[in-house]
Amino acid sequence: MDSLRLLAGAAAAALAFALPSAAHAAPAVTPGDCHKARAVAEMAEKDYQDMVKWYKGLIAQGGHPGTIGEQAVADAEADRDRTASQAQRICGP
Repeated sequence: MDSLRLLAGAAAAALAFALPSAAHAAPAVTPGDCHKARAVAEMAEKDYQDMVKWYKGLIAQGGHPGTIGEQAVADAEADRDRTASQAQRICGP
């Protein structure tokens, strides 16, 4: 009987830890938060477009950006995607 109580207690504890609590709920979002998130996403998009323009221009001139240039473009793309995703989470669809 004690082992059954122990098992039930362990299962209840595991369930309690698995369920999200009200303390971990998403904070309220203000319109200002949405505006800031969109502004950051727009800046990241512009930075990405500028980086791609630089990259293609360098290649068009016969240069090779190398792995550092390729990584810079990849980083700009990742930043663009991350900020766009964050803005969508904050502002909604």
